[in-house]
Amino acid sequence: MPPNDTSSFLQRKLHRYPGALNYLQLNNKFKKPTDTIHIILDKSKMENLPIIEEEDTDEEKRIKIHRILEYLGIKYNNSQALLKLADLYFFGYHGYPQDIDKALQYYTFLANEFGDPQAQQKIGFIYSIGLGSTSRDQSKALLYLSFAAMNNDIPAQMSLGYRYLFGIGTERNCDESIWYYRKIADEMVKIQQSGPPLGRVLPPPKISIYEEDGGIFGKGASNAIGRPRDEAKGGPNISDIELLTLYQFIEENEKYNPSKQVIVALNYYQGNPPVTKDYKKALKIFKTAAKHLPEEIIKAETIEITDKDLEFFPKSNKLRAASKAAAFIGQMYWRGEGVEANDIEARKWYQRSAKMGYSAAINALGVMYQYGYGQLKQDEDIAIKYYIAASNKGNPDAQTNLGKILIESSQLENKLSAFNLFQQASKTGNVIASLKLADIYQSGEIIPEQCVFAASLYKTIAERASYYDTLFEEAKYDVRHKNYNAALLKYLILSEQGYEIAQSNAAYLIDEGLISIDSLFYNNSNPYSIALIYWKRSANQMNPDSRVKVGDYYFYGLGTDEFEEEEITNEKSKENENDSSEIDEKSRHEIQNNMIKFSQKLVSRLYGKLGKPDYLVAFNYYQEAAESGKSSLAMWNLAFMYEYGIGVKKDLYLSKRYYDRSLEINPYAAFPIKLALMKLNFKVQIHNLKCRINHREDEYIIFKEDKEGTDNKINFDSGDDETSKSINERIKLSFNGKHGNNEKELSLKDKIMKSFEINEKTKKIFYGYILKFLIGYGIGYISYAIIFYINYRRWPVFRWSLLFYIFVFSSILGTTLFNFHEELQRRLREARIH
Repeated sequence: MPPNDTSSFLQRKLHRYPGALNYLQLNNKFKKPTDTIHIILDKSKMENLPIIEEEDTDEEKRIKIHRILEYLGIKYNNSQALLKLADLYFFGYHGYPQDIDKALQYYTFLANEFGDPQAQQKIGFIYSIGLGSTSRDQSKALLYLSFAAMNNDIPAQMSLGYRYLFGIGTERNCDESIWYYRKIADEMVKIQQSGPPLGRVLPPPKISIYEEDGGIFGKGASNAIGRPRDEAKGGPNISDIELLTLYQFIEENEKYNPSKQVIVALNYYQGNPPVTKDYKKALKIFKTAAKHLPEEIIKAETIEITDKDLEFFPKSNKLRAASKAAAFIGQMYWRGEGVEANDIEARKWYQRSAKMGYSAAINALGVMYQYGYGQLKQDEDIAIKYYIAASNKGNPDAQTNLGKILIESSQLENKLSAFNLFQQASKTGNVIASLKLADIYQSGEIIPEQCVFAASLYKTIAERASYYDTLFEEAKYDVRHKNYNAALLKYLILSEQGYEIAQSNAAYLIDEGLISIDSLFYNNSNPYSIALIYWKRSANQMNPDSRVKVGDYYFYGLGTDEFEEEEITNEKSKENENDSSEIDEKSRHEIQNNMIKFSQKLVSRLYGKLGKPDYLVAFNYYQEAAESGKSSLAMWNLAFMYEYGIGVKKDLYLSKRYYDRSLEINPYAAFPIKLALMKLNFKVQIHNLKCRINHREDEYIIFKEDKEGTDNKINFDSGDDETSKSINERIKLSFNGKHGNNEKELSLKDKIMKSFEINEKTKKIFYGYILKFLIGYGIGYISYAIIFYINYRRWPVFRWSLLFYIFVFSSILGTTLFNFHEELQRRLREARIH
């Protein structure tokens, strides 16, 4: 055998895996000589593991690590070694060149030869997203994810729960979705409860990367939805070093400000960047802040808690901060964080805090009484008393603990009280309350069964208590260090698992042009078609700004031609599309206004080739964002569409209403909205002037002010919105009743015109051209005067002769065009008749 015949050597060496060469493509003669696989799988190098030396370069170390992992994986049947090697190429960890196709070869080998669930999961995500040279194939994605889920792979189970809930690549099946989500939720809650007293700390909240920029559309335009944001920098103008200096200054000098000390201590306790978790330092600062409690309470060994204490609420900020610090000290002693665990010392600190009415300490004492901790006699009645006191102050943990006791009662009234308590606690993100509430919705024992609500709650628990997941933290680190391509891949994988925040983050990175999609998609995909997929998924999970974004994409035709519609059906949108009487099918894909057509051309210059717009779909998404999300930007867009008749019938009444509503919700946008209202009112005045000249008073547009003082408000709650048709009917009736079929006394102006016996057609031509001439000449002459003044520092001389010539020319041209238009309309009418 020739010494360099690597393929023959591997065929004998890997006889147990006959498909290995095909999966790894080692027999490809066209591989580059620098390809790592070609270098590694050599006979001499296969039998001797390399040794990593300190003087090796980074590239040499990477090659040696590759050789070691592949040697262990293939020769010693170690699937984890090959999985690690595949992940190195998939994510591009540790400086390895990212190569998704190469990673897919390893994942396929692992899935077929070892049945590895993590490899099956990755293959499913590659097919679902369409990464590398692989085309999107939802059926194959569902197949691989199902195999991985059968082997208890949690990300695959998350993805299947999401797919069955929203109908992606399969029909909607709420029961199947609940099966997956409940399994994960039960396991995550068990992990949370398996920790120290009061349970493990939940993972950090998922971060919206666009919140630092003021939202998806920027500050003032985006909808405020209270998303968590990355506070690593403490603000846009504070560096990590400055923040650490600030913490140190507060710790050393702000001894008389316990509120600031508690904030700094919490950062050390939770390990919020830029500081690392330090329980001892946190405990020290908490104790400094707790010194502001009354001296008799600090020195007392035994503290009696009265009913008055349970209801007490300190008015002083210092006392509130000090009682909070005391409660955290009690928690750290009970859990053994930064100090040796001591439930007696914990009980003392909880009592000091509860004496000041702090709800978390009252709840903790209730737990101690319920289970007999801290040398307290076990007494469920006292525990319930403490739970009730803390629940009345809005403490979600106490509400959950009290609900768990009441739900075990045989009386329906107690079960309903437990249901209400779980509802209140679930709104704050308490995972145990959410789990209990989901069980109630699913069982249908207390209230009628509500499958979708139950599935949504199980989904929320699985996402909030995701102890298994590290990708969010890795993506946050990548974003913080401006490694956006690496962050995008992680957000795409998390998006497939149903995380709405990941979906909007991924779409935002693509939409803002922060990444190059060529590193992930090798088939020259349109970035906007990819972004539209994830904007749409986020929109279907009730993100109002994402709904506006989807509307924008369909309005401008961004990525709509290449977009592959997934089986996500929004019943409300479908109902609006089929039943709305306001839809103008003629303008669904085409704009009649020349000015807006010109703006579309400008957009195409900015974004490149645009697809076919669909103004009906855009209208529906704007309407949903306006009604359910109260998005002022969506209302602005709806007002614009009604004003120009884009996708809907032109209706200036509804346009005015939506502009007013947008201004009411978002006063920060007062300037552009008021400009739009001025333009709309000017347009209405011109319309009314024409109606008056032609004696068509029944077509007047009159904006009436309602009783509350705001013009044309829209009541989104009642759903009894008044259309322009009914308004016009009222106007016509009012004119008919007052003037008798629109007959009224002629004005002096009309009498003079009648004396000259000028007919209606002549008056229409005359007034129309005078109005158009004055507007056009006025704008043109003012622009000319400004340019003249800039160049010569003096105003031009007004020439009446020029005015006369322009007037005559415009009149002749206008008359010719008018006659041509009338003749064309006449012939069209005759053609329709025949």
